[in-house]
Amino acid sequence: MIEAKVIKNESTLLVVEDDPAMLIALRDILEGAGYAVQTAVNGAEALNHLANSRPSLILSDIAMPVMDGFQLLEKVRSRPAGATIPFIFLTARGTREDIFTGKSLGVDDYITKPVTSKELLSAVQARLQRADDFTMIAQLMAAKDSLRVLANAIENKRYHVERVNSYAQALAIELKWDEKRRDALEFGAILHDIGQVRVPEAILLKAGPLTEDEWVEMRKHPVEGARMIEGIPYLAIAIPIVLHHHERWDGKGYPHGLKGDEIPEEARLLSVADTFDAMTSDRAYRKALDKETAKVEIINHSNEQFDPRMVKAFIACWERGEFHEIYEKGTSKQ
Repeated sequence: MIEAKVIKNESTLLVVEDDPAMLIALRDILEGAGYAVQTAVNGAEALNHLANSRPSLILSDIAMPVMDGFQLLEKVRSRPAGATIPFIFLTARGTREDIFTGKSLGVDDYITKPVTSKELLSAVQARLQRADDFTMIAQLMAAKDSLRVLANAIENKRYHVERVNSYAQALAIELKWDEKRRDALEFGAILHDIGQVRVPEAILLKAGPLTEDEWVEMRKHPVEGARMIEGIPYLAIAIPIVLHHHERWDGKGYPHGLKGDEIPEEARLLSVADTFDAMTSDRAYRKALDKETAKVEIINHSNEQFDPRMVKAFIACWERGEFHEIYEKGTSKQ
């Protein structure tokens, strides 16, 4: 029968090994490192366990009675719930043929016996971390799609979010920002005006100029947006952008009147992208400006509203035709 020991708040590992002494040794090493360990003496017994639960990782021998490790791996990978479980072979069989067979079936790692505690724990930790990274990436990609739909619905300006992000990404590439930083920028672009959900619709859709009291309400949306996402861990990277994208280089922006380099760089970049799209889009209170007029406005407000470095990147993207292409693609969908 399968033995199970549960340790709260830790990853659960399934160890499959037919040698009783080796099974006990592996269990002791892994439990000593803080893992919950469940054990099985062959592949068939392991599959019985998998019918009722999903371990964080499977560590399995190859040569076992009833069902060997290769057969177990093939069964695990054929199940939807088992396709992403990290699977490590720990075996005395380390021939090229065995390794090729394991890789072809989808094994994640191969450890050859005898193995030290350090080698075992290092391999397990590495595979668990990689699995966590893949899960987080999948969640983030799914979240981006959902957030785009939500943000566009709240803004009531279809395709605004997509265009702002495209402009922002062009600027970020010009500035040679790495992929991780551009991912954070994407979330900021998607969510930058999410706080407008707290602004009365009568103000958002007003055809004429806003009164001073109405401006007070409108200027609350960066703070409200930051509050809305502050409790969501994977959106923490977007908070500085959401909060500060209406600050100005000369210190006359809102909500905190930050000046120059006090403003997060991502927010300074998004300010250029957001303002260009706002000027070239129809709004309730005015018609869109043409692209050339909007370009001149951006350039004329360098070192006042905008960071001069961001304006320089804007000019480079403009001269390569990137903003024209994004504009034409975005407006053709409307």
